[in-house]
Amino acid sequence: MNTPRKLTFGLVALCLASFAAACAGNTSATSNLNIGPNFPSGTLYAADSTEDAVSIYTIGLANGKGPKYQIGGSNTGLNEPQYLAFDSGDDLWVTNYNTSTEVGEIIVIEALATGDVDYIGAIAGASDGIVHPRGIAINRTSGQVVIANVNSSAGASYVNQLLVYSTSAASSDATTPNFFIAGPLTGLDVPSGLAYSGSDVYVTNLQGASVEEFLIPTPSPSPSPPTPSPSPSPSPSPSPTATPPGATPSPSPSPSPSPSPDNTPPVATISGSLTGITQPSGVAVGSNGYIYISDEGSNTVSPSILIFILGASGNVAPSCKISGTSTELYTPTDVAVDTSGNIYVADTVKATGAGVVYTFSGISPTCGTANVAPSKMYTSPGIPIGLNVVPTPTP
Repeated sequence: MNTPRKLTFGLVALCLASFAAACAGNTSATSNLNIGPNFPSGTLYAADSTEDAVSIYTIGLANGKGPKYQIGGSNTGLNEPQYLAFDSGDDLWVTNYNTSTEVGEIIVIEALATGDVDYIGAIAGASDGIVHPRGIAINRTSGQVVIANVNSSAGASYVNQLLVYSTSAASSDATTPNFFIAGPLTGLDVPSGLAYSGSDVYVTNLQGASVEEFLIPTPSPSPSPPTPSPSPSPSPSPSPTATPPGATPSPSPSPSPSPSPDNTPPVATISGSLTGITQPSGVAVGSNGYIYISDEGSNTVSPSILIFILGASGNVAPSCKISGTSTELYTPTDVAVDTSGNIYVADTVKATGAGVVYTFSGISPTCGTANVAPSKMYTSPGIPIGLNVVPTPTP
């Protein structure tokens, strides 16, 4: 696993917050677990790629403010974090890709943790199937983890992949995905953002100008092992015989093969001139039954947030398009939505290049078009890539 750069801002921000006394006495990064307040459902998390950190924006934060807490530092394992997801225990899963070393890994952080904490799990390196991870989505009921992965390594059979693991994989020393979706029939083309809806996953294709829906099969429960019969007393094993000179030794057992790809078409694809989709980066599924897509736009198409009814397919117009100069959208890389319908967008300020998180409130998912100013703007210590909100508790 690569060694992440030391982040000092996270500790400074933490010291300025309510844990000042504890932090001041432990800046040597040896306490390894700082627990923040009870961040409720709807709390916003953002992956700050250039800061090797995750920023936490508390509910009700005033306009123009920055994150109240951060997760960052050498113990966290965060290294150019990309996208975020929460498992059923609200542990935070973060995809990382270091553009200099070209090393990718998945890091798991304890629920409610802040500061320079030890990560509690990881899926790391090409040996585990991870090359350039981007989006991540977790089925909080089945425990399946889907990761958008781009493998452009020399000799790679499949460049564009959706890797499927179980949440238990992060505690294993080495693991291969349970299965993966790849191949020409899938239509994957630089898969980026991911979001679960039931047993289906929506994925944005950054270079494919499309959003696809794939069915992720639920794993069958393992059968109960049979009751063992009494074993007879073992016979003495013969002593091993040395291989005679010149003879070919018996081969060692082969390792378990990697799973074959699932090269099947998506359940549905949203693409075409009516959709407004050009460079879709992030995707979220709201509790209101709509799909939210952040689109970075092109030289001729303005960046936008596109909203479609759940189950949309084909060359269909969005039910709402948030776009135009008033929105201040520049290069939106991800979108999140809470249960109140507030829309959060990770972006950069066009004039300065500074990171920013925009909030759009009170916009109907059937608005048609909306060229409106953000309701709030949150500053970011670095450039935010992925966003997610703490979900409502799993029943």
